[in-house]
Amino acid sequence: MGESTTVMPVFEVCLMDRGGRPSMRQRKTTLRDCETTMADDGNGRTWGWAQFIAGSLAERNYTTADGHITFLCSIMVIDESSTPVPPSDIGAHLGQLLDQAEGTDVSFIVEGQMFPAHRAVLAARSPVFRAELFGSMSEATMPSITLQDITPATFGVMLRYMYTDALPADNLPGGCPIDMLQDLLAAADRYALDRLKIICAHKLWEEVSVETAATILACAETYSCAELKSKCMDFIVLGKNLKEAMFTESYGLLLVKFPSVAAELRERLHDRIYACENGTE
Repeated sequence: MGESTTVMPVFEVCLMDRGGRPSMRQRKTTLRDCETTMADDGNGRTWGWAQFIAGSLAERNYTTADGHITFLCSIMVIDESSTPVPPSDIGAHLGQLLDQAEGTDVSFIVEGQMFPAHRAVLAARSPVFRAELFGSMSEATMPSITLQDITPATFGVMLRYMYTDALPADNLPGGCPIDMLQDLLAAADRYALDRLKIICAHKLWEEVSVETAATILACAETYSCAELKSKCMDFIVLGKNLKEAMFTESYGLLLVKFPSVAAELRERLHDRIYACENGTE
């Protein structure tokens, strides 16, 4: 009844004859369900069990003197996986490699803070780092690289993600989660870390409120997060959210910086009003 795919159930059913012996006419299957009638699936194919016996034969051979029939059913579960496969631990191992700084061959300096790393790991994870560290750019021969427009906290989280494929289990460093997530999304966009970008977008959506919607919408527009942008726009035009969001400072900044978004919001609001008036929402 569970979700396991490593076991195979074998189902058997038969009639008991008058002498208490199981009949040779058995229904045996390795499916989870035992269908006992024929049916058409709509495509001209039939499924079920077609080998029935006449009622008179069942009464003569399998019915007891007091009119009872006994069915014998059994299920045998075969475990096809004798040794369970443990979950992947490559992220933990690479995380230890990062922590211990063994075999590092490049360092990044962010606001005076140094981050040792491995060129091969970064190149495997990011096409941008691959071009910088193994291409014709000057960084390919430099033992240390100074990065601008990123904070040490953001770079540290991104670097750990590149080794472990996960964000820290605890709260993100750097104060406000929204600020940190927006910085991390910007870094993910900069280094073409598409999965990290989607993760940040999902986490930003969890932080959406009347006060934060415009800020997050501006971030989604800046870094081409179409799904997050659409969700934020739907949130803003929903009910009384627009009236409250309009009085936030971030909403005014959004309209000034992205006039096209203002036009899209107006169109989205008109569509919603039309849907409400016509009873389609």
